[in-house]
Amino acid sequence: MPWFLPHAVFSLATLTGFGSPVHRPEVVVGALPKSESPSYALDVAPIVSRSCVGCHRAGGAAPFSLESPEDLTKRARTIARVVREATMPPWFAVLPEGSTHRFANDVSLTAQEKETLVAWLQSDDRPLGDLSKAPASRGLAPEWRIGGPDFVVEIPRAVEIAASGTMDYVNFRVATNFPEDRWVRAWEVLPTARDVVHHVLVFAVPRGTRGPADESRGYFAAYVPGNGSKIYSANRAKRLPAGCDLIFQLHYTPNGRATVDRTRLGLVFTESAPEREVRTAGIFDPKLDIPPGAENHREGALFTLPFDARILAWMPHMHARGKSFRAYRERPLSADATSAADTPRAREILLEVPRYDFNWQLAYEYATPLEVKRGTILGIEASFDNSAANTMNPDPSKRVRWGQQTTDEMLIGYIEYERIDDLSRADEAQDNRDGRESSDIGRSFRRDRAAQFAFLDDDGDNAIERGEGGVLVARAFEAADADSDGRITRAEFEAYLRSRRRAD
Repeated sequence: MPWFLPHAVFSLATLTGFGSPVHRPEVVVGALPKSESPSYALDVAPIVSRSCVGCHRAGGAAPFSLESPEDLTKRARTIARVVREATMPPWFAVLPEGSTHRFANDVSLTAQEKETLVAWLQSDDRPLGDLSKAPASRGLAPEWRIGGPDFVVEIPRAVEIAASGTMDYVNFRVATNFPEDRWVRAWEVLPTARDVVHHVLVFAVPRGTRGPADESRGYFAAYVPGNGSKIYSANRAKRLPAGCDLIFQLHYTPNGRATVDRTRLGLVFTESAPEREVRTAGIFDPKLDIPPGAENHREGALFTLPFDARILAWMPHMHARGKSFRAYRERPLSADATSAADTPRAREILLEVPRYDFNWQLAYEYATPLEVKRGTILGIEASFDNSAANTMNPDPSKRVRWGQQTTDEMLIGYIEYERIDDLSRADEAQDNRDGRESSDIGRSFRRDRAAQFAFLDDDGDNAIERGEGGVLVARAFEAADADSDGRITRAEFEAYLRSRRRAD
C-alpha cells in the first residue's frame, strides 16, 4: 500500500500541546454523615439505572444483574472499589478545561454520584426508602437492542474457539444480493459467544473484490467491548450499496473454556432515502514505530477536510500498548491569508481519552453534532506504553509496528460524520462505482494532489523544505528531492508519488 501521504496521514515525532492540562474534577469519595445517608430508592437506584443496568441485568452483556438493592449489597465492596478507581462504569473521555462538547452516551458518574453510591454501600443500614419511587426494572434484556431486525446476515459457519492459545483473525465474506441500495436506520453485531469475542469489524465492499478487509475503507459496523449497535435518528441512515459483499473480520481471545461462535449482523431499514446520510471514515497512522521499552511513545496523524461536514462521533482504536488518545481540530485559514504563516491555527480538543483501555473500545457520540468547515485540519494523537510496567504488554522487548494482531499495534481515529455540502452528480456516480462512500474523506484527499502538497507546504512558498510536512516527509526527503537542492517542488512531489505507486 503506497503511503507517502496519499491519505494525508503521517507520524509526528513531537506532538505540540499533547501534555496540556485537562480539567478533571477532584473526586473525594467518603461516607456521608449517618444522618444524611442516601436512600436506595431516591438516590442510588437512579444512578445505577442510568449508568449500570444497560449491561447489568438479566440477559445483558454483563455477567450479573444490579437491578435490586440485594444485588448491590452482595457485591458492595467490589462496586465501591471499581467506582473509586473509575473502572466502572466504563467511560474514559474527560472534558478539557472550557470544553463545550458533551456526549450523548456518557455513562460516567459525577463526583457527587460517586460519593452518594459509595456512601450508601458503606453505610451500616443501607436504607431502602420508598421503593415505589425507584426507577422501574428494565426486565430481561432483549436479544436485539435495535428491536426486531428486518434482515439478518450470519457468518456462514460456526467458529470453534479453543480453550487456550492465540487465534489468527477469522474472515468471512457474505454476499447481500440486494438489487438496489438499502438504507440502514439501525444495525447491531451480535456474537453468540461474547465472552471470547474481542472484536468484530464488518466492511461493505464491492462484489467480487479480492483480498482481506482493509481498515482504511469500507467500514460499516463493529462489535467491540461496550459497543456493538447503533440506532440513528429519524432523519439519518447509512447506505448499504446494492450488490455489495459484507466481510466479517472476527478476533477471538480464548479464555480457558472451549466454545463456538456464530456472529450475526442485524439491520433495520428505512423505506426511503434519508435526509442525511451517515458515513464513516478513519484517520490512520500506518507508519507508527514504537521502540522497545518505550514508556510514553507518541504518534499521530493529520488530515485536511476537503468539504464541509458534521461529525457525529469518534471511536479510537489501538491495541494493548495504547495509553492515551486525543482528537482535535485546527480551524481553516482566514480567507484573506496568503500563507500558513499569516494566520495562527487555534487548536480545539474534540475528544480527550487520557486513560485508553484496550478492553473497552467505546464510541463517543456528540450530544450536539460538531460542524467542521472545509480546510479544517483534523488530527489524532496517542501515546503508547511498550514498557514492562504495562501489565497488558505482550513483549516489552519488541519493536512494534502496524499490524492486525494484538501483539502488533494500530492507531485509528474512526469518525462518524455526514456531509453538509451536496455532492455533484459526477461525484455521486464515482462514489457508486467505487462502492466506498464510507471512505470519501480519504478518497477525496487522495484525488487532490494540490491539496496534499499545500497541506505539507507549511510556509506556503510552493516548495516543501526540510523540516516541513512531518516525519514521513523527512524519511522520504532525499528520494523525493530529485535535484538535491533541499526543496521538493510540486513536480518532484508528484513524480515521487508516481514512482511509489509503481514500486508498490
